[in-house]
Amino acid sequence: MYHDKTTEQVLKELKSSRDGLAEQEIINRLSRIGLNELKKIKKISISKLIIEQFIDPLVLILIGAVVISFIISENKDAIAILSIVVINAVIGFSQEYKAEKEIELLKKLSPQRTIVIRNGKKQEIDSKNLVPGDIIVIEAGDKIPADARLLEVNNLKVDESSLTGESTTIEKIISIVKKDAQVADQKNMIFSGTIAKEGTAKAVVTSTGMNTEIGKIAHLVQETVEAETPLQKNMKKFGKSLAVIILSLAFVIFMSGIILKLPVYDMFLISISLAISAIPEGLPVIMTLALALSVQVMYKRKALVRKLKAVETLGSITVIASDKTGTLTKNEMTVTELFVNNKNIQVTGSGYDTKGTFLYNKKSVNPDEFKILLEIGSSCNNAELPKVGDPTELALLVSAAKANLSPKKRIAEIPFNATEKYMSTTHLIDNKKIVYIKGATEKLLEMSDCILINNSEKRLSKEYRELILKQNQEMASRALRVLGMAYKQDSRTIFVGLQGMIDPPRKEAKKAIDLCKLAGIKVFMITGDHIETAKAIAAQLGMQGNAIEGKDLERLSNEQMKKTVKENFIFARTTPEHKSKILQALQENKEIVAMTGDGVNDAPALKKADIGIAMNIKGTDIARESSDIILIDDNFSSIVKAIREGRIVYDNIKKFLKYLLSVNFSELFVVLVTLFAKLPIPFLPLQILWINLATDALPALALSKETGDKSIMHRPPRNPKEHILKGMGDYIMIGGFLSFIAMLVLFIFELSATNNLEKARTIVVTTSVMYQMFFVFSCRSEHSIKEINLFSNRYLLGAVLLTVILQIVIIYTPINSIFEFTPLGIKDWILITSASSTGFIFFEVKKLIKKN
Repeated sequence: MYHDKTTEQVLKELKSSRDGLAEQEIINRLSRIGLNELKKIKKISISKLIIEQFIDPLVLILIGAVVISFIISENKDAIAILSIVVINAVIGFSQEYKAEKEIELLKKLSPQRTIVIRNGKKQEIDSKNLVPGDIIVIEAGDKIPADARLLEVNNLKVDESSLTGESTTIEKIISIVKKDAQVADQKNMIFSGTIAKEGTAKAVVTSTGMNTEIGKIAHLVQETVEAETPLQKNMKKFGKSLAVIILSLAFVIFMSGIILKLPVYDMFLISISLAISAIPEGLPVIMTLALALSVQVMYKRKALVRKLKAVETLGSITVIASDKTGTLTKNEMTVTELFVNNKNIQVTGSGYDTKGTFLYNKKSVNPDEFKILLEIGSSCNNAELPKVGDPTELALLVSAAKANLSPKKRIAEIPFNATEKYMSTTHLIDNKKIVYIKGATEKLLEMSDCILINNSEKRLSKEYRELILKQNQEMASRALRVLGMAYKQDSRTIFVGLQGMIDPPRKEAKKAIDLCKLAGIKVFMITGDHIETAKAIAAQLGMQGNAIEGKDLERLSNEQMKKTVKENFIFARTTPEHKSKILQALQENKEIVAMTGDGVNDAPALKKADIGIAMNIKGTDIARESSDIILIDDNFSSIVKAIREGRIVYDNIKKFLKYLLSVNFSELFVVLVTLFAKLPIPFLPLQILWINLATDALPALALSKETGDKSIMHRPPRNPKEHILKGMGDYIMIGGFLSFIAMLVLFIFELSATNNLEKARTIVVTTSVMYQMFFVFSCRSEHSIKEINLFSNRYLLGAVLLTVILQIVIIYTPINSIFEFTPLGIKDWILITSASSTGFIFFEVKKLIKKN
């Protein structure tokens, strides 16, 4: 219990100090106490996954048939059928286990980061490496990484609803709280898993991992199961409908056999085997695996998907509403220009190198002339050199360091607020209280009474205001990000000057925006920066369209707003409230919107957007928690890469659906026709199960590895209401019909020519397998085989080659007696290959005709 002790007592008890712990002590505590993480209660249950492979109703019926076969001494059939059931289960288990592992891995890919003070220096670490006694720095938007006793607070308000259920934010204090206070009343403590909504603080960690308050109730707060995506739900529903149709057909076949006085047991086995073969039972697993694997690809391309539903939505995105700073630009700030004392001062140097000079009319000047401007920038600041904190604040520290100035010690702070657009810190200088302020130039001019010129205060006249705003606009038009500097003393606010920093656009962002134009995706820039800066950066990126300021949005009605977002693509000087308003208007215009955000107040818009995209580097924890995707490198081009991958995975799902549904019904209809024609049944139960085993799993899974057509980003976004089966009619009807004809014709031909039923069955089964191995290549793309690289999907080539080899082995080795196959001659293979390739040839010719 630490809430009833003073800060010094707590530090003493934890054997720590305000400078933090030494490295060796951290190592010792980590080895003794363990990592700061909750133990996972729910793990993948291998036994459960294995059992699930055998509890499918059709598989249970087949196992029942195996038992009956043993009872009536049909041991050969029983062992063979049981072997295929087990092999199917092994394939199903391996796919499901891999899918579960992939999804579990996703939850480990986005570690929480925390700023700590160790050995007197700030550093950013993985939160799991925190130990009791660590000094942590908390800012608005941070997720609290461990239980801690507060040492310093600056207007800190915390959302503790995840722990206490309290809906209002709690204002935190550092004074002692009563010993018997409940968790909700311990206002001098912060607790793991809660969110800092406002303000800043420093605190000493008191408990980590399972010893935290949330750790004590870990069994209640374990991560929920990933919700099924809309596509997964629709496919499950579709799969059930398909199963009803197939089982009805299987029942018709069974009853037809009974009417024709065929053996009941044989007809029962054939009907069940046909049903198992026709129902694409592996579809949900392959789909989940395809989604999960695509997430791995996106992660490698710097986009971490937090929710699987986002993957399928990506292909429908029509608008990307992006922040400017750090997303469209590099976020590598360097102060290059000052406006102070009615002069434009150039600053040399680049990046975070503290070497540089100050020039006026290309001649070196003494920075003492504008010392207070630089001092405000470095002191009204939460960053720390060499590279901890916000890039804008780091740039201001560097510009001051070039004049050998360091930050003044503060006694209070009002953190930056996106609505107010300024930050202030209070300092005691020469025994006088002075408040340093930095923020939007317009805001600071509104607050100011005077201006400092050559260290002399003058009244801030209308002429001075106009001059400063003009300079602000000119600097912004050169793509500089401009901040105003002022100070407050004796109830008067004195404006000092401007610091302008360059943040060049990312080279890859321009290419990505050009690609968006080809893909039918509109790109919006939404920024808090000056309108001239936004327009200058937009021009460099090749973005076209009008620009508008946030203040002009406030008086617009809903209808006017809907019209405005059709005419303007650059929104400057915006607040999070403006961002939500823009999002609402876009969605009312039926746009599917991916919106980026990084701040506390961006969370509602991120949740409301069709795809909420949070920044990893400059983003707050609350923004990341509210998002669907986290940009690991904060780079706009990573969004476009994710959209491309989203389109690819949706295409791949359609490809394996097309493949499975086109050929799975053929055997059913072949059996139906031969029954009504009073011909022998072309398949034995074991042979049907072999076709299912050989052709369904591996080729379909290999299709999910397709890397996408080159033209995938040259077509408009997909309508989210579009049915997944759209455009597959030809494949399902014609592909299935050609497969049915190929099998039926060869079966009847061989039977009438030789009257050898065993050979006829071998030919028809081999035709079924080979037809699907040819046909799968047609399912790869809407472009002909001439236009795509045949060898680009090595998984598919491997799956087809393995299937063909297994079919040859099963025909020409002693195993053939189990399946009642007989060896085939060269002429048979020529016939089989000719008939099997009809579907492939038909669709390839169709593609060429369509292209021409």
